[in-house]
Amino acid sequence: MKTIIVPTDLSPDTDAALSVAVDIARLYQASIVLLHNVVYPNPVPVYSEAILITNDYMLAEYQEVEKEAEVALKRIAEDKKYSGVTIIPTLITNGMGLVHNVTERPADLIVMSSEGASGLEEFLLGSNAETIVRHAHCPVLVVKEPIAHFKPENIVCGIDVDNHLKALHHYPFQLGENGLHQFVYVMTPTDNRDTDGVREWVNDFAATKGITDFKFVIHPARNVPDGIIDYANEVNADLIVLFTHGYKGLRHLVSGSVAEDVLNHTSRPVLIMRVIE
Repeated sequence: MKTIIVPTDLSPDTDAALSVAVDIARLYQASIVLLHNVVYPNPVPVYSEAILITNDYMLAEYQEVEKEAEVALKRIAEDKKYSGVTIIPTLITNGMGLVHNVTERPADLIVMSSEGASGLEEFLLGSNAETIVRHAHCPVLVVKEPIAHFKPENIVCGIDVDNHLKALHHYPFQLGENGLHQFVYVMTPTDNRDTDGVREWVNDFAATKGITDFKFVIHPARNVPDGIIDYANEVNADLIVLFTHGYKGLRHLVSGSVAEDVLNHTSRPVLIMRVIE
């Protein structure tokens, strides 16, 4: 663990993600890149057919926006409660957008806060968190609420009968003293799998991971995301671990993503790992 990226919109919600990132960075002597994408004011043409021309006034306005963002970013990074950790304030001014700049930078972990998305917004736009999850090449930890001290012990891992999960995954930080030891499989009304076969697969899955002492629950629910959230609430989990294939485009529209649905609707932190195929 060397580099953690924390994207921020400079709002007070930044602290929820940055505090968790600082807890992890202190443990592993990692540095944090605090990333802010500058949003410039859109010029408004005098009439619809007018050609937009960047003039001195607009350039001055853009520079002022950058200066204010730089000051705010530096103020967050230099907060005394983050002392002892290297936080590198980084301003994005290349116009490529937050998702591209976050997911294309080398990192061992991305930590971000999210309020999630719901209803029509979720269907049409999604949240920044789920878009980053879909494109990230490293694990993403999504924090939904402030956490006094991030040290997960009661961890729930949602799994499916997918042999890709048996590949060796390197977790970005220690998952409690016992590691992963609590697994849930959600059985929906349309799921015709034999429960004994599911239990046999999970036993084999655990064996490939070297896990000998674990709890496995088959949890009935109307859909998989709700089942994972319900079970995590039932046992008062302090972290949900999920795997994603990171599908994009039409394939994502058709298949959806359990991981994205969970992070949009749970209040608990979610660590999302990319499946190795």
